[in-house]
Amino acid sequence: MSEHLLVVGLDFGTTYSGYAFQFRHQYNPSEPTVICAPQAWSDGKTKVHSMKTPTCLLLNADKSINSFGFEAERRYIEICDEDQEDEYYFFRRFKMKLHNVTEINASTILETEDKKKQLPALEVFAKSIECLKMKLIEDLGKMQEILRPDKDIFYVLTVPAIWNENAKRFMRQAAKQAGIEMDKLEISLEPECASLFCQYLPVDRFTSGGGQAQCVLTAPGTVYMIVDLGGGTADITVHEKLSGGKLREVHHACGGPWGGTMVDSYFIQMLSTIVQPLTFAEFMKIHAGDYLDLMRDFELLKRKVSTKTEHPLTIKIPPTLNEVTLQWLKKSFKEALEDSEYSGRVYVTKDKLKITAPVAMQLFQQVADRLLPTLESCVEELKKKRLPPVSLILMVGGFSESLYIQEVVQDMFSRQGGIRVLVPEEAGLCVLKGAVVFGRKPESIDSRILRYTYGAEVTPPFDPALYDQAKRTKDGKRCANVFKAFMERGKELRHGEELKTIYHTTAPNQKSIALRIFAAEKDVKYTTDDGCNFVGTLTMKLNTPRPELQDLAVEYIFGGTEIKVVGTEVKTNHTCEATIRMNE
Repeated sequence: MSEHLLVVGLDFGTTYSGYAFQFRHQYNPSEPTVICAPQAWSDGKTKVHSMKTPTCLLLNADKSINSFGFEAERRYIEICDEDQEDEYYFFRRFKMKLHNVTEINASTILETEDKKKQLPALEVFAKSIECLKMKLIEDLGKMQEILRPDKDIFYVLTVPAIWNENAKRFMRQAAKQAGIEMDKLEISLEPECASLFCQYLPVDRFTSGGGQAQCVLTAPGTVYMIVDLGGGTADITVHEKLSGGKLREVHHACGGPWGGTMVDSYFIQMLSTIVQPLTFAEFMKIHAGDYLDLMRDFELLKRKVSTKTEHPLTIKIPPTLNEVTLQWLKKSFKEALEDSEYSGRVYVTKDKLKITAPVAMQLFQQVADRLLPTLESCVEELKKKRLPPVSLILMVGGFSESLYIQEVVQDMFSRQGGIRVLVPEEAGLCVLKGAVVFGRKPESIDSRILRYTYGAEVTPPFDPALYDQAKRTKDGKRCANVFKAFMERGKELRHGEELKTIYHTTAPNQKSIALRIFAAEKDVKYTTDDGCNFVGTLTMKLNTPRPELQDLAVEYIFGGTEIKVVGTEVKTNHTCEATIRMNE
């Protein structure tokens, strides 16, 4: 168990971010959910206070931090009203960049919201984490807590379980650049955090399932699916409850980019269809403030949609959208709508857009059509493996609070064997608070299923019977880009499990060796094959370089949320520095 004075969970989300914390004296092993999640954020518009804030970063012209979250949104809207946006950098919902790019590194670039400027992704992520950290320190100061921030605080930073190793290492590097010491940081997987937190919730803290929720979640042998629906991703994991309060992963993480922002994308697509894509793109570009206001209003509207919705939903049309439509199409927004495929199903009353119930529901159903088959496939795979059946589904994450998504998931599984669906109260905070629970007892996750086959890129002697001629090195002696696996996907790994392998120096008096590490989604022969993605470079520095060639033993430590390595010089038994670094 962690004895840190203060454990802080940082939930860095696509749409919203926040933090929660727990002091050592507050921790009770039988009731670890006494966690502070202060309402530290104000939206500045309705004066509503929230435990999370939009993942938006505003930088000044010199790239210094201006503001973060609600304040950044508000200031940027004011800046746009004054036509000064060219003097600032505004980034919004940029976390999905890590999901979409297989080989993100320190040189990866992010575009600002207006598409006019760029900055290194690492700088944007680091400054965002720094903003969360600064707000935390400010709140602790108001509580008059005497802390040494660099020594007394242990941070747990959450990431989707479906992310690859490269993205996780990128987040660790961003946290380091934000001023968090590496020995004071743990990377945790979002659905695991939520699963740990929900173990301790009383029966009356669940909706949509009722009954003996707590007993079901705490009974050893229970197999259940955690469906973490955030702003960007659907992150799905299956756990088995073990005795002693531990959890075992029985199905590798799966999912995709099917979070709440996909509904936003379909809404934008609908408006773009009405006024034509170039018109709407122009509106987004020159009236960014009004566009942000429109999407904030839509965010509130989304929460009203269910499978039982009957009446049209109403949202205010920005006057500037009508102006741009007149300028580009020579007709009003209302006229463009009446000429579009949505005529009769979406209509305008004064300055309000009325979206009929079938159209509103279709925006959500398009996301459900991606999510539901994945859930069904996961359940079927477990049956094929003759594992204990899933008895319930635990829906967490902000998008799980959508009534429509709750209802379609419940409907599907009530028809397919009566699998119960449970939604904890404040589903959007389960990951955040669960990160603190994980920080206290990371060993609670007893085992994980490996999603990828991991291997090193090697250059063995060329054998024409084994290798392609095109891969032969210039001297003709070796084969390039060969993938040598050291851990197979699908393997169940216990917490802290080790794998030992031997590598060799290739030249006299060699001071270090560097191996490129890759992760493969399927069977591959070469590191250049499709589905084989670069993880990082394993570098080992030798303590005692020798004229003769040397053997180096490497221990890969799996079972945690990241791969760790330990290197040893075989002849001297000296430990050598061994690290896997992201490609920079």
